[in-house]
Order: sequence, then C-alpha cells, then structure tokens
Amino acid sequence: MSRKILVIDDSPTLRKLLRFYLRKKGYDVHEAHNGRVGLESIARETFDLIILDMAMPVMSGAQVLEQLKEMKAFKIPILILSADKEEESKAIGISLGASYYMTKPFKPPEVVARIEEIFRERAKKESSPLP
Repeated sequence: MSRKILVIDDSPTLRKLLRFYLRKKGYDVHEAHNGRVGLESIARETFDLIILDMAMPVMSGAQVLEQLKEMKAFKIPILILSADKEEESKAIGISLGASYYMTKPFKPPEVVARIEEIFRERAKKESSPLP
C-alpha cells in the first residue's frame, strides 16, 4: 500500500510539480489549495505526511498548525515548505507542531529525499522498543 501525502499549498504550479515527483516515487498524493480545504481533507481521510505552505490566503499554515495542535491525537509528520527564510518563521512552525522545514525555492528531488528520510525515521522509531 502506498503512503498518502497531502499537499496544502495555494500554488497550482507547486502542487503539480510535487504531485509529479511524488507519484513517480509511488506516493498517493492528495491536494488542497488552502488551509481550510486541507483541514477538511484531514478530517475525512488519514494521511501519512502533510506538506504545508505557511503563506496562503483564507487560512495560513500557522493557523492550520494551530488547529491541528488542538487535536491531541494528531501525530502525522508535517513538512513545511515556505518562501520565508527567517529563523523566526521556522521557529514558529516547529513550535506549532511541524516536524520539518524547507525553504522555497527547492529542487523537487531534495523534497522527495527529505520525505523518504522522514518515513525512514518514523519506521525506525516505531520498530524500536520503548526504554
């Protein structure tokens, strides 16, 4: 069974680019064009990873993270892709529950490699015995 990834970004071009590269690697890619639609998708379906833009109309990435943080059982890894290179923005995303942060522009193979690393890390954590 392929892993399900939700891409929440207001850029159709970026979503299309990520969809192309991720599907090529066998991932099941779903898309949302803003944070509100992304949250609706999360409420309906289970995802293995969320890729989230921070600067979007309707509902920002930070607002999405705040909503997800209220769901105590929410444990899905979140990769932020943001044009904001400021350390403060990165700190905000991480403090709100994002697992990883990459800045735009990026090379799609780098994003795919990061995603594969995230899944390897999670598999390792899940298979190791508790201390």
